[in-house]
Amino acid sequence: MLMLALLGCSSPPPPSARAPEPVGTPLPPGLDLTLRADLASLRAELGQELARQVLRDAFSDRASAERGPPPLLDSALDRSDVLWLGFPSLAEQAQPENVLLLRGHFASLGSGDPAARWSGDGSGLASLELPENGAAGYVRVYRAPGDELLAWASRSTRDTLERALRSRSREQVMRPPERGAVSVAARPGPLLERYSVRYPELVERFRGLRRVEAFAEPSGSAWRADLTLDFDTPEQAREASQVAERLREVMAQRACAVGALARTLSITTFERNLRVTAALLGPELDVVRSCVLGDGCCA
Repeated sequence: MLMLALLGCSSPPPPSARAPEPVGTPLPPGLDLTLRADLASLRAELGQELARQVLRDAFSDRASAERGPPPLLDSALDRSDVLWLGFPSLAEQAQPENVLLLRGHFASLGSGDPAARWSGDGSGLASLELPENGAAGYVRVYRAPGDELLAWASRSTRDTLERALRSRSREQVMRPPERGAVSVAARPGPLLERYSVRYPELVERFRGLRRVEAFAEPSGSAWRADLTLDFDTPEQAREASQVAERLREVMAQRACAVGALARTLSITTFERNLRVTAALLGPELDVVRSCVLGDGCCA
């Protein structure tokens, strides 16, 4: 949703003087999908109020009558510059468990509950227990030394996230590219397995796929999106590009946002990599923007 929202407006964000994101953001290992969003760019593109509503909608507890996230998370989102989301499983779930990391300025942030208290063990890392039925299934929030990083964990991700925050994990971590307004990285195995029954022939063509990365960024009055697929062999990349070209041709015949987006796609291969790029501007960007913002969408 965050990626779609960012593609919804065409004006570029103003130059930013923020320092580069720190290398080694403590995402835990074992994630199937990770997403990074530059919230400062989101606010510049959509405006403060619309950007805030997008974030509130994304983290509202759909299983209850709450209209938005709890006060602590709501306040933290308002103070955040960059967001990371990590999903340990891409299996179909009503509310998949995830980890949430926020980078911003949280020195003045309370607990959101007068009766709640942060606890620490002397290492500088503090934690706060959350209600079991909290928003998005989070059961604990961590506060890193320096008051610039907050991390929310679900029950299944609590231990691995805490190890990552304490720098105890030596496992390889999948990170989204640190570029663009929105970026994504995913392990293709779970996705291929998920759709293998419904689309067996299509999934078979992508069996050699090992990694997926994508990012989107504003460029002048346009938006640029870049998707890279890494395969085991150059032959697999070329075969997948042929499938992608056929899909693009079919999609380009569709109306509204789907067709507008497909008509801007460019597909290339280099050794083991398949790359799909899109440059949205003018009428195509307007059509996609209308769809994203709910002003009219068809496919």
